[in-house]
Amino acid sequence: MLITLSGLDGAGKSTLIEWLRDALETNGHHVTVLHMNHDVGVYAYLRRLRDRLMRSSGRPQPRRLRTGRDRLRRAIIWGRTLRWCIYPVDLLIFALYRTYVEKLRKRVLVMDRYFYDTLVDLSRGSERGNRLLEALTPVPDVAALVDVPPETAALRKAEYSLAYLSERWPFYQSVFSRVPGGVRIPNSEPTLARRMLWRVVAARMPGPLGRRNRWLAGTGS
Repeated sequence: MLITLSGLDGAGKSTLIEWLRDALETNGHHVTVLHMNHDVGVYAYLRRLRDRLMRSSGRPQPRRLRTGRDRLRRAIIWGRTLRWCIYPVDLLIFALYRTYVEKLRKRVLVMDRYFYDTLVDLSRGSERGNRLLEALTPVPDVAALVDVPPETAALRKAEYSLAYLSERWPFYQSVFSRVPGGVRIPNSEPTLARRMLWRVVAARMPGPLGRRNRWLAGTGS
């Protein structure tokens, strides 16, 4: 089973995922949690390599070099064209992860962010060409948008400006309007958000454990 949580920085995805992991494991499921930006894909591997090289050097880069690197990253590495080209490669890498976790290890795979978040990144400025990438993207068993307005997210995670979050939010609405079976989890009240997420997961969980979860969640008998 594949469960993905997407949304603005500060929406509360990581907190919900930790709770969901505990709830699933309590009910007999083995769970693997991966972060889209840190664990899966070309950029995740480049980050690991960068961090390893910086640790091995034992000292930070001079400010002048950091500034030059950041400009290069924004202009080229994070450019829309390159990211659009890397997207299919990341899909292939993710398919290998999913086969290993779900098929071989028989575990529930929970993703902190997913390709839908990447599509939001690629939508800024232009959504041209994104429909093809959407069509190639595997639809999760549960695709949840953690629904928190930009004002709330900005208060929770002050490192991102309200203007930045407000710019991204309409693209989340647009992308998720086309996700088959996508659900919105309002996260203003954590208890209600957890309850809603659990009901959705329990309703879509296959097999005997899924039937037990549906009974516990009050969605089945």
